[in-house]
Amino acid sequence: MKYLIPLQALLLILFLVITSYFNRFAIDDYHFIGQLKVASFSEIYSHLYYHWHGRWTSNFLLLFFLKYNQLPFFLMIFNLLSFGLLYVGIVRLFKSINEFYQLQFQNKTILTYSAIFIGVLFFCTITPNETWFWYTSSVVYFWSTIAFFFGFNLFFTKTKRWFDYLIFVISTIYIGGANEPLTFFIISILLLLILKKKEVFLSGLGLVLIGSAFLINYLSDGTTHRNLITPNLSAINLVLYTGYSTVKFLFFSIHQTFIPALFLSAPFYLLGKKINMLNLVENFKPFKALFWSISLIIATVIINQLSVVYALGGLSPDRAGMASSVVIAIILVRYLFLLGNYHQQNYDALKYVMIVNVIFLFGFNIFYFNVHQQYAKAVDERMEFIMKNDASTIVVEALPKSGYLYSSEITTDSTNFKNTHLKEGLSLKHNVVLKN
Repeated sequence: MKYLIPLQALLLILFLVITSYFNRFAIDDYHFIGQLKVASFSEIYSHLYYHWHGRWTSNFLLLFFLKYNQLPFFLMIFNLLSFGLLYVGIVRLFKSINEFYQLQFQNKTILTYSAIFIGVLFFCTITPNETWFWYTSSVVYFWSTIAFFFGFNLFFTKTKRWFDYLIFVISTIYIGGANEPLTFFIISILLLLILKKKEVFLSGLGLVLIGSAFLINYLSDGTTHRNLITPNLSAINLVLYTGYSTVKFLFFSIHQTFIPALFLSAPFYLLGKKINMLNLVENFKPFKALFWSISLIIATVIINQLSVVYALGGLSPDRAGMASSVVIAIILVRYLFLLGNYHQQNYDALKYVMIVNVIFLFGFNIFYFNVHQQYAKAVDERMEFIMKNDASTIVVEALPKSGYLYSSEITTDSTNFKNTHLKEGLSLKHNVVLKN
């Protein structure tokens, strides 16, 4: 275990780094790149807020970073910055929990398990290609997840400094102005803490900040406009759509998401065994805790899907379930950690689980290295072909599968928004279509 657990963490980080290297812009990215060529930052920002949606914090970040899209390896740098911030946020949270509960873990243990948790969260995400690697979407869902871990840390910090409060303020405001489903969950948690009279000042402060940021989002003319163009569902259809979305989220890709996440969470079971305090949580009963954990997961997903289905008037996009993924990852590692502490017996079979994890991640890295390399090569060749072609209508070959990267494929219809966004981003005079 001394070598297998750090190796699992290393392979997970290696995958994110390599995949970031092969990442390429997708369709909506080209739209904003094109907009920045013909309009100012403030003009585009105002247009989004007043005519499209009110996500004022993520819109600012989207345009701020995208100004530098011409820099070499822009997407790789942006992805590594995102993953680095997520890692720092989780490390800070784990260190605070370690001190708060006096668990006495060494720093190297916290650093290793923070990386493992990122892997668990990755596989708990239904479509990481949309939330982890697609630039336009990541500033909404992924960066609000980063903000959650940075902000949540303050509840476990014993000695609260002004800098910790500043991070908390920035984090809650960003989430409220970017990610509506995550905002609802956090507001629910803060209200529950206030009702239980725990961290009342901090919970109240967070409630005011995130509520205010959300209202700026919700009351914008852009949000009003989007609500007018989305259909209204009847009560029966709302229930049916929510039920289908919930089942789809939990089970349709379970072999690619929650099952790998469960196996990769095994180190947290072993971590629980390192705690000298037997039965860390008083009256912890495995089957009862499992029941409530599963119930909480199902309730979380239902509420998440219901809020999005209601807002959109139809099936929710997978990326909107990122809030559920965060909750599921936390519940999963917490349960296994407490279960390991509860059992205390030696389970030699777990070393075989760790061996399987490492073998799986080796194969996973090799397979998707090839997939992402082929995709990135095809995109680069397409861009070179387009920029050198003077035909009245440029016809391009189909791209290969993009794996965990969000595909920038276009269509055979030159008037499709995917085609026009690409044309706009590249400042082309001619149309671009996909070969039949």
